[in-house]
Amino acid sequence: MSSQRNGVDAAMDLMAALVKHGRGSGVELAAQLGVPRASFYRLTRLMERYGIVRCGRDGIAPGTLARTMLKAHKVAQENEEKRQRALFGEHAPALPGALPAEPPPLARPARIKRRRRFRIGFANRGLTNAWQVALVHSIEFAASRHFEDLDAVTVMHANDDARLQEEQIRQMVADGADGVLVSAVSPRRLAPLTEELIAAGKPVVLVDRGGVPDMACTSFVTSNNCAIGQVTAEWLAHRIKGRGRVLMLWGHVDAEASQSRDAAARRVLSSYPDIQVVTTDATNFDRDAAYVATAAAIERFGSGIAGVWCDSGLNSVGSIAAFLDAKFDVGRIPPHTGGDINLSYKLAVGSRVPLASVDYPPAMGIRAFSVLMAALRGAAVPAYLDVWSRLVATRGGNVPDGHVVWADQRVRWDMPDDLVFGTGLGPTYTPEAFRVNYPGNLRNRSAASRQDVGA
Repeated sequence: MSSQRNGVDAAMDLMAALVKHGRGSGVELAAQLGVPRASFYRLTRLMERYGIVRCGRDGIAPGTLARTMLKAHKVAQENEEKRQRALFGEHAPALPGALPAEPPPLARPARIKRRRRFRIGFANRGLTNAWQVALVHSIEFAASRHFEDLDAVTVMHANDDARLQEEQIRQMVADGADGVLVSAVSPRRLAPLTEELIAAGKPVVLVDRGGVPDMACTSFVTSNNCAIGQVTAEWLAHRIKGRGRVLMLWGHVDAEASQSRDAAARRVLSSYPDIQVVTTDATNFDRDAAYVATAAAIERFGSGIAGVWCDSGLNSVGSIAAFLDAKFDVGRIPPHTGGDINLSYKLAVGSRVPLASVDYPPAMGIRAFSVLMAALRGAAVPAYLDVWSRLVATRGGNVPDGHVVWADQRVRWDMPDDLVFGTGLGPTYTPEAFRVNYPGNLRNRSAASRQDVGA
């Protein structure tokens, strides 16, 4: 055996070669590894004794033990990939015009702090619905996974007050935050501040809301809202056979998510000449406001509503409830879009309402936190990151099996109505039972208070 290589190194190199090529002749492998043939012969016979390799006239191949280990490794790798998809969603489909054709550009912080632990600030827009609570929980979960890298994490809620959020961000920076995560009340209002922070070397990662043209940020982490609007509108148009009156319920005039979904859905529906669109006022992602808007439409049009396009589950819950209270028979409520929360699927499946949704995953908070940590360490990070979910639909309507998660499999009858899907927190997650430990929080309790939070 060469003095430059010990037996363990040679054995590992041999296994790597066999994994790559499957098998090989002893002469070729010995030459490739730079091992004298006599030493190579002793090594392979020893490995054969333990089932690591198999030596024969057809060459040297992985033995029984090695094949078992390789198979186990492959299974573990596939399971990990499935786990990652379950946590963070699938890759977005290639929808014409909905997704960028080129990979997103990379961003690198202007100044890099060389330190072991970081102080992070999270400026959250508010806690007015269950989805926002789930986003906070996903970010706190990510913080707990980076416990050894953090000095403190501060979470502040702006109660949907843009001015207050700006003051909170300035306070967090003044208190020593090295970088900030922001779910913006009004991205346009924050644009001058984010530009100021970036210029000062403070990474700013926007999550959920952002995407304003020319707004300075290190990265924007969201889910492709144009694709969500396009996919759900196409499903609805096909479901109503391209004709009839469609009621459109949308969330908020200042939310990029709502604007992008609404605009994409309108482009789809406008391509069907026999579809008439009826628009309501913005619901502010409030189920009671969606209920009132739908009840008014029912009073005006009665059974003349062919379908209801909702940009979120918060709207579909209110709309389906309005149809039920208007005494529409089970199975006669028009098709809806918009999922995200458990109650949407409970109502749709229980009352036989055709429904489709591409859930908006709060797991984007986990990704956003990781992006911010990478930026603080000086790594180049994507300027835009899309966290995608699969289409969820009730059965029927010619949706190809294998391309959809069925709503009757998605719904959790054993879980609370306000359970939000796509959190990345596992199948046993519930907002009420969530506990987390990270530097800066108190008594392992979440910063997301459950008070005044509705589904």
